[in-house]
Amino acid sequence: MIVLSTKKLNKQFKFAFDQNGIDLVETPMIKTEIIHFIWPEIKFGIIITSSKALKALLNHSQHESLKELPFFCVGTNTKNRLTKLGLKVLECENSAEHLANKILEKYSDKIFNYFCGKQRLDSIEKILKKSNVLISEVYETKEVPKKVSDKFDGVIFFSPSAVKSYASTNSFNSQKFFSWGNTTGNEIAKHTNNYFISKNPEINSLILIIKKHLKKTDD
Repeated sequence: MIVLSTKKLNKQFKFAFDQNGIDLVETPMIKTEIIHFIWPEIKFGIIITSSKALKALLNHSQHESLKELPFFCVGTNTKNRLTKLGLKVLECENSAEHLANKILEKYSDKIFNYFCGKQRLDSIEKILKKSNVLISEVYETKEVPKKVSDKFDGVIFFSPSAVKSYASTNSFNSQKFFSWGNTTGNEIAKHTNNYFISKNPEINSLILIIKKHLKKTDD
């Protein structure tokens, strides 16, 4: 089976797909750029909902000051990376909505620093209220739509922005689409019903859903 990834994937992803007999073609539909930001006054904890935000944070000269602070993140990949860096992860959920609700339930009296992109959904701010979240925009996302002429067994999306970029130049007919998470899945749903959402935002979960729904392709 051959699938199109709308994002450039790291070696860990590529190895996992290869081990499971899935051939990948990468055609990035967006690009992200780290932007200059003023280091904020850090309050109780740090919220991270994307790997790009974490990268921007770690590239800043003052990131060493975060070692004793708790992190609240989305996705086991981000959690594992934080842990390997010796940082403390207090809460990890599979979506921004679930993370915000967990924080609201257990830490409603605290003020958080949220490092995020300029283009984002407002789930964190809306659920926690702006008075409880200090926002630092650390990267921006730009669409780079490309016309896909080849036929694939499936197409993978990792962000709503990539879905929008793909949709601007490509059709959603006669394809199966796979989403890294619910937020991205909601964007795909605007264009087709023929999509499937990974149970968790992690490599193995994504591969399982792809193999399940593309199995007939190999018969």
